[in-house]
Amino acid sequence: MKTTISALFLAFVLSASGQSKITETTIEVDGLCGMCEERIENAAYIKGVKKADWSQETHQLDLIFRSDKTTLTEIIAAINEVGHDVKDHLATDEQYANIHGCCRFRDADLRASHGLGDPLCKPGETHEEHHAHGGKDKH
Repeated sequence: MKTTISALFLAFVLSASGQSKITETTIEVDGLCGMCEERIENAAYIKGVKKADWSQETHQLDLIFRSDKTTLTEIIAAINEVGHDVKDHLATDEQYANIHGCCRFRDADLRASHGLGDPLCKPGETHEEHHAHGGKDKH
């Protein structure tokens, strides 16, 4: 009887510990270069994030994180904090102003020199203007 109870307890503990929720997702993050890649990935590596891999070519950030430790909203906020726009969640103008001059991904000339099309925030459009005409973000 004692062995059965011990076995049931062990099975319960193992099943409870196996319930950590691993979430895999991809989000679009605007940036231009290797410096942007490093900044985006470092910002995304908050507690609970197991993988953050941003592609300079596709602008896709592949994420694997423990949803019992963090949320996608927290990861996006950390990326915005270092000045990068995430689709539907733009960095504020103040956050964007802190990135290096060669990383100004909202600048049409810099985007063109990297072979990129329109940014997530349109050229010349401030964070406030984006929000005023229905652009989604969390700020």
